[in-house]
Amino acid sequence: MTQNLTARSEKKRRQILEAAGQLFVQQGFITTSMDEVAQQAGVSKQTVYAHFGSKDELFTHCVEQKCITNELLLTALSGDDPRQVLLDFTARFVEMINSDEAVYVYRLCISQAETHPELSERYFEAGPAKVIGAVAEYLATLSDNGLLKIDDPVLAAEHLLLMSRGMVNMRKSLGLAIEESAAQRHQRVTQTVEHFLRGYGWQQ
Repeated sequence: MTQNLTARSEKKRRQILEAAGQLFVQQGFITTSMDEVAQQAGVSKQTVYAHFGSKDELFTHCVEQKCITNELLLTALSGDDPRQVLLDFTARFVEMINSDEAVYVYRLCISQAETHPELSERYFEAGPAKVIGAVAEYLATLSDNGLLKIDDPVLAAEHLLLMSRGMVNMRKSLGLAIEESAAQRHQRVTQTVEHFLRGYGWQQ
């Protein structure tokens, strides 16, 4: 019985996150109400609040879930070949940040930065900060094992992620038209990772 309740509760949680993510993108964070989230998720408003105490908390979990879905946290950084691990990770990262949903949320935070700075803070802590932390932890392990020469793993993680973001994401965030084929994206990601590894002493 407990297991059934837990499974049902988890299903409702997923429904709420999916509904909230859609509504935040479709009509914005500020104008989306918890009543609308409940209605779209097919649950009661009380159920929404039972899982997420506030709309700010719900937004935070939506951003975290996006990172988990796209395998951008530490559990996704594993394998025998560090070069391939970073290639796979960076490709997922680039695909995620260039998605329409991710670009919209980023723009949303920028547009509300003066009036709702807490939104930007929640976004950064739930998304970018967690991804930077995961990459930094993995890079620290590579450095400890003598595979890379890294004095500051956090700075190195920022280098990799910002190089990966590149001008493509900036143009998208600015609403400027840009087309990048799968082949072009693969070439860009590969060059980014290879330059990064060479810069930090990769010898293999």
